[in-house]
Amino acid sequence: MHHTPRRLVRLLAAAAAALAGLGLAVGAAAPAVAAPAVTGATVSAPSAVTAGDSFTVTVTLTGATDVFGYEAVLAFDPAVVAYVDGSAVVPAGGYDAVTTSSGTVDVVYTRLGTSPALSGTIAYALTFTAKAAGSTAFTLGSLSLVDPASAVTPLSNAAASPAVVVSPASVPGPPTGSGPSTGSSSGTGSGSGAATSSSASTSDDDLASTGSDVAPYLIAGAVLVVLGAAVVLIAVRRRRAGEAR
Repeated sequence: MHHTPRRLVRLLAAAAAALAGLGLAVGAAAPAVAAPAVTGATVSAPSAVTAGDSFTVTVTLTGATDVFGYEAVLAFDPAVVAYVDGSAVVPAGGYDAVTTSSGTVDVVYTRLGTSPALSGTIAYALTFTAKAAGSTAFTLGSLSLVDPASAVTPLSNAAASPAVVVSPASVPGPPTGSGPSTGSSSGTGSGSGAATSSSASTSDDDLASTGSDVAPYLIAGAVLVVLGAAVVLIAVRRRRAGEAR
């Protein structure tokens, strides 16, 4: 697997300079130490997030022995997620340096001062932001360990998280309320009113039409009544005139 011991050497050199500045003496003959080792590595991350959310990815090394420092490179799809700068959380009592590039986060960690080497379980966490819908796994593609004597041991303990599925951010729908309903009701009322008005107008027209149709008959009837009355009146006068003679 690919590793970059030059970074570790520079980091350890900086640590050594810090120790010298503190006035700590290092013996000329250091005792032999066992090579650092881990029995396993895992990468954990949430299975599903939403675009715009932040989430944590944790890298865990198990069964560690004599680990004074390490370098771990985590790979991911940069089109789907992005690393949050300055979010690395590493074991206390040490120094870390994080380098990012497109699709990778390179974490270098070393113990400082007289801090003992790490053993057992070692973990560090990184925060990412979901950028866009899609999916990506987080793969620990490179891992190197450093012992207290600054010897670098590259390992092939590749590990990857299950795929993290990023869903698109929800788009808010149109606001709901009584406005549209009231408008619809108003429209219905207006239509009903118009229909009623139209119906009333139609009835008036029918009555007017009916009145105009019967008017001639009423006039003719009135004339006949008048003529009849006149005939009766003339007949009565003639009868009275005859009786007078």
